Amino acid sequence: MNLRHRYAVITIRTLFGLFIIFSGISGLMTSQSMEGIPEPMVQTMQVLQSTGIFYMIKITETVAGLMLVAGFLPALAAIFLAPISIGIIVVNANTAPDYIISGVIVCLLNAYLGYVYWDKYKALFKK
Repeated sequence: MNLRHRYAVITIRTLFGLFIIFSGISGLMTSQSMEGIPEPMVQTMQVLQSTGIFYMIKITETVAGLMLVAGFLPALAAIFLAPISIGIIVVNANTAPDYIISGVIVCLLNAYLGYVYWDKYKALFKK
């Protein structure tokens, strides 16, 4: 990777990490109140909270975001966020299609990091 691409990767990784940290912490802070959540998604969020999965997702987001910002095992952080990114698109598409753009942006940023760190993932796909 040449120097110009390196700075682009660090910038995108850091901004994506900050967004994910904000999402994780704000989800943990406002987990009991349903303020700011679109009306069609309230029931889904209540089910996720009652099962405890919501907290696992938000803690994973926070830890992975910190890993991205710190540059500590960023390829692993991107793997942690991959199923969450897909889940955001699926939940938004089924409950509130107006908000799917946020899921698409998260998924594209995560896919970009997957592309950047592909050399580290190649061993996962070999027999």
